[in-house]
Amino acid sequence: MKRFLVTLLALGCIAVLIVGNKHWKEKTFVAAEKGKQEIPLEVEEPQVDPESFLKLTANWPAQAKENYQLALEENRPFTILIAGSTDALGSDETAWSTIVKKELEQTYGETVQVIVKSYDLTSKQFKDKDKLEELIAEKPDVTLLEPFTLMDNGNVMISESHQTIEEIMTGLAEEKPEHVLLLQPPNPLYQANYYPVQVDALQKYADEEKIPYLNHWTAWPNPDKKEIQAYLTKDSQSITPSEKGHQAWAEFVLDYFIAD
Repeated sequence: MKRFLVTLLALGCIAVLIVGNKHWKEKTFVAAEKGKQEIPLEVEEPQVDPESFLKLTANWPAQAKENYQLALEENRPFTILIAGSTDALGSDETAWSTIVKKELEQTYGETVQVIVKSYDLTSKQFKDKDKLEELIAEKPDVTLLEPFTLMDNGNVMISESHQTIEEIMTGLAEEKPEHVLLLQPPNPLYQANYYPVQVDALQKYADEEKIPYLNHWTAWPNPDKKEIQAYLTKDSQSITPSEKGHQAWAEFVLDYFIAD
């Protein structure tokens, strides 16, 4: 009987040890799993591939490419400023400037920021009101300027218009010496007379000063043909782009800034 009790006691001890060990393991496992859940997971930030972005700048002036590459290396946004008259740039969601801003920032991501500044002024008024300071304050790396050419029509002499361009270029370069200026005309008009002379003079000035000139008129129908009327608003003057005109203008600018 005594031997039986001893045996029974031994078996009981073994059972307690087995159950206790199992409980300890389960408790340890639960604690470990809980600990895993409490450790915050490190989320990898998307990596910027400089080469893939640099390939997109194939059409840019050499200095602009260098500026962009430096911005990538310094991990700061590259600022593109679009400036000019309100009639030319537009102001709603269908405006070419809005389309270009959205597409560039989507394509280049956080490596690029696009700022649009428009003014309902002639070039002389722009200068007299010291609006240049607003452009300088943006500290752009590249500026795409429509130099108020159509607004100047009949109001400002061509030579004075060009002088304002010179002052804009100088002012922006004083703030950022490596700044790059790009020029472009406003939209074409249907069967205009003196206006094409102004635009030709603008392109000649750009060539003489070695300023890159984005001649988006090549994306529009012949200004002397009726087909261009669909690209202009249907008001009494028809001097601003229609939605179709803004789209043609936007596609030209995007083809320049985003190489295939």
